[in-house]
Amino acid sequence: MTSSPLPRYQQIAAELAAQLENGDYPPGSRLPAVRQLAARYGVNNLTALAAYRLLEQQHQVEARPRAGFFAAWPPSPQPASHTAASLPLPSAAALVDLHSRMSTLLLLADDRIPLQLHMAEAAPALYPSAELARRLQQTLARQPELIGAHLPGNTQRRLTAALQQLAQQRGMALSADGILPCHGITEGISLALRHLTRPGDTVAVETPVYFGLLQTLQGLGLKALEIPCTPDQGLSLPALEFALRHGPAVRCLVCVPNFQNPTGGLMPDEGKRALLQLARRHGLTLIEDDVFGDLYYGSERPTPIKAWDRDGEVIYCSSFTKSYAPSFRLGWIAGGRHHAALARLQASSTLAVSPLLQAVLAEVLESGDYQRSSQRIRQQLAAQMHATADAVLRHFPKGTRVRKPQGGMLLWVECPEGSDSTRLLQQALHAGISFAPGLVFSAEPRFGHCLRLSCGQPFTPALDAALATLGRLLSRQLSQDKDVPAASLPPL
Repeated sequence: MTSSPLPRYQQIAAELAAQLENGDYPPGSRLPAVRQLAARYGVNNLTALAAYRLLEQQHQVEARPRAGFFAAWPPSPQPASHTAASLPLPSAAALVDLHSRMSTLLLLADDRIPLQLHMAEAAPALYPSAELARRLQQTLARQPELIGAHLPGNTQRRLTAALQQLAQQRGMALSADGILPCHGITEGISLALRHLTRPGDTVAVETPVYFGLLQTLQGLGLKALEIPCTPDQGLSLPALEFALRHGPAVRCLVCVPNFQNPTGGLMPDEGKRALLQLARRHGLTLIEDDVFGDLYYGSERPTPIKAWDRDGEVIYCSSFTKSYAPSFRLGWIAGGRHHAALARLQASSTLAVSPLLQAVLAEVLESGDYQRSSQRIRQQLAAQMHATADAVLRHFPKGTRVRKPQGGMLLWVECPEGSDSTRLLQQALHAGISFAPGLVFSAEPRFGHCLRLSCGQPFTPALDAALATLGRLLSRQLSQDKDVPAASLPPL
């Protein structure tokens, strides 16, 4: 008998829905407690809770604060409608499953959600789209053969030289034959993981960690070992060393030392050098994700760990996706001693990066357009981040903590203890607001009281009002939970 393709929480929800339909639980009756449901199906509490949240979204059960879940009363009949607007919004409950986190968050890019703050994206108007379109047209008019040919050798050399100069500005001395263009940061990290690991291996990552990386690891059959990361210092070196000494064998570490996703943390230079020394002692290869490094708010760009690498053991991954042209999906890798293996892997999968886009990128870097545009983008992002952070502190309940990052486009918000940001998201979606709840930034049930906001949108009165709405919803949630007497709480 083949297993169901549905995630486990959806299977449980489907069985409960059938029981509700059969009358096993009459309207208004109490349903099994979360712990009871988890024990019945042999799953953890989070999976059982996700099943109830899905049924709640479908209006088959209702949650009563601190009292549990109850079978819902049938709704009043509504006229049938088949318009797109009548389709239900994605359920926040689906985010509990690693397989569906990315797809669920992408579904939140819905026209019915006017204020979308859930992805690490900036407003399209922030990027030099018109200038880039003209340059694309001019390049194609001069070299129409780029549509159907590999990148000409002279253009390839120009791009490599421009990337070498960019690397030098970041403190890295790279050889021309040590740079590999790729399809954005995701391909770079995936190539590095495929080269360094085999299914079943353990990979160290920061926690909270970007949900896309968790999904990549799962797709490759790898286990994530989560190492604490803070907005102030970045990755915790004592925690990493303890894990390397006493935990399972770790094949490599994926880290974002410059404006980490989601915390925005910036690792100090002394911490970066210490991390490199620690990695050397333990024979650990670093995969450095520097996708946000060019979005610094201060006067100097933060230095990559790769700048101190003398053994070729750091695989450096960079991209122009956040800092210049999201739709280009262009990045590059400096793999050190791993370069040849990474190039072979790329040749066996994606084969080559678009010759046209590489030719345009060479011109953009040579002309200085990239430096000018990225400076304007980061100045605008800095203003938007400060305004967003101030509004969160103004509107959210007392006890909310925010640390303003020194770069990037993400704001990590720690709400008061007892907050449930996944539950908050479900309510916010109906108010036309989206964000990324803390649940998605770990493979374990952590960070449920946190959330991540994108600061890529212009700060407008509408955005300020949306943050005020989130604050009111969260205050109401905390107040309702507080008002229920503890004696009335059933056990989970």
